[in-house]
Amino acid sequence: MNARELAALMADNAQQVVEHLLPNGRKSGKEWKVGSVAGEKGNSMSVCLSGAKRGVWKDFNSGDAGDLLDLWCACRALSVAEAMREAKQFLGVRDEMPKRQAPTYQRPERPKARRATSLLEEWFASRGVTMETVNAFKVAEQPRGDALYAVFPYFRGAELINAKYRNIADKKDMRQEAGAEPCLYGWDLIDPSCRTVAIAEGELDAMTLHQVGIPALSVNAGAGNHQWIDNDWERLERFSEILLCYDNDEPGRKGAREAANRLGNERCRVVTFDEAKDANEFLMGGAQPADFKRCCSAACGFDPDELRSIADFWPAVKALFYPAEEDFHEPFLTLCGVSQVWFEFRGGEVTVWTGYNGHGKSLLLNQVLLGLMSQGERAVVFSGELPPARQGERMSKQMGGLDRPSPAYLDHMGEWLRDRLWLFNLNGTASIDRLISVFTYAFKRYGIRHCVIDSLMMTDVQSDGPGAITSQKEAMRKLANWARANGTHVHLVAHPRKGLDEKKTPGKQDVSGAGVLTDAADNVFAVWSAQKDEAMPDDDTPDGFLTLHKQRNGETQRRSIPLFFNNEAQQYSTSITRRPYVYLSFSNVNQEQPA
Repeated sequence: MNARELAALMADNAQQVVEHLLPNGRKSGKEWKVGSVAGEKGNSMSVCLSGAKRGVWKDFNSGDAGDLLDLWCACRALSVAEAMREAKQFLGVRDEMPKRQAPTYQRPERPKARRATSLLEEWFASRGVTMETVNAFKVAEQPRGDALYAVFPYFRGAELINAKYRNIADKKDMRQEAGAEPCLYGWDLIDPSCRTVAIAEGELDAMTLHQVGIPALSVNAGAGNHQWIDNDWERLERFSEILLCYDNDEPGRKGAREAANRLGNERCRVVTFDEAKDANEFLMGGAQPADFKRCCSAACGFDPDELRSIADFWPAVKALFYPAEEDFHEPFLTLCGVSQVWFEFRGGEVTVWTGYNGHGKSLLLNQVLLGLMSQGERAVVFSGELPPARQGERMSKQMGGLDRPSPAYLDHMGEWLRDRLWLFNLNGTASIDRLISVFTYAFKRYGIRHCVIDSLMMTDVQSDGPGAITSQKEAMRKLANWARANGTHVHLVAHPRKGLDEKKTPGKQDVSGAGVLTDAADNVFAVWSAQKDEAMPDDDTPDGFLTLHKQRNGETQRRSIPLFFNNEAQQYSTSITRRPYVYLSFSNVNQEQPA
């Protein structure tokens, strides 16, 4: 719960909160009267208890004012973060999600640098940045050969978290400490009582905003990289308003929208600095502090996703007619390193996976997830039937392409999966609403874009009897709306009806639910196995087929590909050789590798 949400909850319980903070006050109509935030008796300060302004207070002697979270800070002399912890405890609010083990990062040594000389001072002066600002951010310089680098240290308090080096003569010559924690720049200059902060795309922009009186941070690796959200999540919770001051170009606008979607659209606004590309360019053009504050006051929120001009989509329309080779694409369906470029797992879609019991649909979906993770995706999986250890065992065989990886190899696999795969850890039935709640947290907190429900029968959705179709329709509506709202992809395993036999691949109409599930889905895949006798040697005929029955938004509407199964590696491939594929290599003389 961030500061904006907590302040709203406190306002809903305004009288309970003010009686706790200011017990010497008295109720007068719709207000709580007291002498001051110190709690003396009197009428100099009032807190609105109901109506549109409930929770708003003002001390008419000092002029101080704010919401109830500000009042908690003032009464207890606490920072915002400390006040939030106390207020949550008082209101009985607890974080639902347990903290997981954080990745291990290297803390860099102090950079070998020196105080800024006249050359670095001149460079900053040419960018409109004063030496007072340079010194506040503890920027130093480092000569290397004929080049001079500005050194931007990333501090949290007195602790050095990261350092970035920029050649002042060549903007492209820039690096940061290897293995350091991705985080925001400028934390040590943010006042603990601050409730509004700006986030810029570069260090110079953050320094510029600080110089004109706007508390500011900067991302560490450009508009498209959001790893800092993972590591600064708790520190950002205390801000009620976040001003996104990204570059005024397409990557900047896209990055700001993605960041706001994870940090909370309700507390994020986008700032543009007139015609300038960024804050520093605005400063260099002669802008004064009042100009910056004007732009921040005019910052825009986010229009509803439903209200868009067709012009916003026209570049994509043009790209359909004239695709460029380097155009962005969504992750492909990939088996054993071979990408099926006719199918992309698009954000905002739901894919239904079906197949008879024992025909390998869950096993194949596991392998599809490995292909997605190899393309940089993250996933969360709910399997109400398969325990986590068994799921890990299956995936380990598929990753290494062998039946029994060594202990060292398994450790290597576990580290690789740590920031790629999460599990919804519940054996038994889960509710669709709870799944969506956890998936929402997973997306916002960790940027997870692939959410698996294996299977629908392990949820609270009614499978048969009166009301079953309505229940399934409502579940699909919730999943599809959630996927579209967040640009994520939902994978839903659904069983087919029992037929006379299992000698052919089930079709769309064979899926349980009288067409409700497949009608609402964007894509439908069916997995079918030939059910060969395992004692028989491999032959040249396929062991099964993966059939695409529906793709709402793709050119390929139906396709069936043969599958060849390697039992030891638990892998499906499109190659008749059935040679196992190694998703994650590992160098160890004691580790057997596939022949």
